Amino acid sequence: MYLLVQEQAEQGTRDFSGDLVMRDQQYWSTQGVARGKRLEFWNETLRNSIFELNFEARQPVFNAELTQHGVGPLRLSHVAISTGHTVTRSSAAIARSEISRFNLNYVERGELVANQHRRMSTLKSGDFILLDSRERYSVASSDRTRHVSLHFPVEWLKRWLPNPEDCAGRPIRRGMPWSAALAASLGDARSFADAPQGLSSLCADQLAGAVALAFGPVESGNSAHCRKLYLRLLKTLEDLSHDPELEAKDVANALSISPRYLYKILSRENTTYCRELVRIRLTRASRMLRDRRFDTVSVAEIAWRSGFRDPSHFSKRFRQTFGCPPGAFRKASH
Repeated sequence: MYLLVQEQAEQGTRDFSGDLVMRDQQYWSTQGVARGKRLEFWNETLRNSIFELNFEARQPVFNAELTQHGVGPLRLSHVAISTGHTVTRSSAAIARSEISRFNLNYVERGELVANQHRRMSTLKSGDFILLDSRERYSVASSDRTRHVSLHFPVEWLKRWLPNPEDCAGRPIRRGMPWSAALAASLGDARSFADAPQGLSSLCADQLAGAVALAFGPVESGNSAHCRKLYLRLLKTLEDLSHDPELEAKDVANALSISPRYLYKILSRENTTYCRELVRIRLTRASRMLRDRRFDTVSVAEIAWRSGFRDPSHFSKRFRQTFGCPPGAFRKASH
């Protein structure tokens, strides 16, 4: 791989567009890479610095630059690309990935068209969009784009957005409440490449708080007490979900509440018992399909161990969620 580590400098450097690139920890560039190797190099760069994506450029010869540094538990990437291009997160790439993140993309220059969960959004300078790396998506761009991508660990982001999945594919438009504060926080984060860990983590909290404000209040009707009970409910459901005969009353009994109260708590979190149960079971199945230790275990057996009684129903729900059958998912992950 052609990895160029940029030495930190007081003045920064200028990218091919003439804009100032702030000092950073790591720097990748197609400059100096043979023209016929740039596409391969850039796909490898994305795979190693962010996660696996399929990058396709409209022009065979292009310039691209990426600077990246940490902000507490987060990663902040600044990307500039000279030509129009398409970036796709496919089911096969998801299956091969060991790390899951949410990416908040901020358009500094140019235009992007993002598509996830059948939500298609055209983004212009000053707009944001949150994308879930665990689900398929695509982004098409105009020429000479520059954007910032903020990479959130999934569980860490859930401290600020209880259901970030509901925000995936939703744009935050320039001029909407708190969008200016979020853009300013991103700008301030550039100076934290060398900050002590405590200050860097504080900056990460500020960024997450700005994201939560920009997406608006959490739509939960539960009180603080019921919110804690909801989290206990999910943990109990995960512990018991391997049982194909599991019913809502069994979970309610484990929590010493009535089934009616269980349904009420889930309803106030905009979800249902069946939706959460299937989500947990599919997550467990996908982990086993990725794990080479389970190579000798059949797909039908994995379905049963995950809590699915009917292999055909399992395959149908798995395809709906991951975009491919369980067998293809296992093959791609290996």
